[in-house]
Amino acid sequence: MRRAMFRTLMGAIALITLIAWAALGVSAAHENANRLTFAPLPDSSAPAGAGVGTIEFRGGDGSGSRWTATFRFMGLRPDTRYTVTVQGRFGDDGTAEAAAFTEICTFRTDTGGAGGCWTYALGLRRLGVAQLRLGDAPGPPALQATRAAGGPGAIESAPNRFAPPR
Repeated sequence: MRRAMFRTLMGAIALITLIAWAALGVSAAHENANRLTFAPLPDSSAPAGAGVGTIEFRGGDGSGSRWTATFRFMGLRPDTRYTVTVQGRFGDDGTAEAAAFTEICTFRTDTGGAGGCWTYALGLRRLGVAQLRLGDAPGPPALQATRAAGGPGAIESAPNRFAPPR
């Protein structure tokens, strides 16, 4: 009897701990080191394009959170302006601002169609989709990185020294 009660109690504690850890992970999964792999979208202006990037959490809360972002691309149009954007950088869930793509950084490709950019940014509410767009932020998307299964592209997170405790 005593042994059965002990097992039940330990099982309940384990279940509560697991649920708490899962809830913490969902609320701020992107507050880590995020590795982005960009791939062409259907009907892309850069069907041979590819890119990689990192967006790393550097501390802070909410709109005052600090981030560094670095991106490198190749297979793009030569001597052309591109903008890296993130969907939902600002705004509360369900708002137009949360669905909007916001500029992270811009660059101009070299004569071989390669280029990249770096920035130090404040505030990143969510990181589920990043796109490389032709021209400015409202321009047509060329490459994408996403957390969604099946892509195109991918976003993966790993803890860094600034990540909130889990």
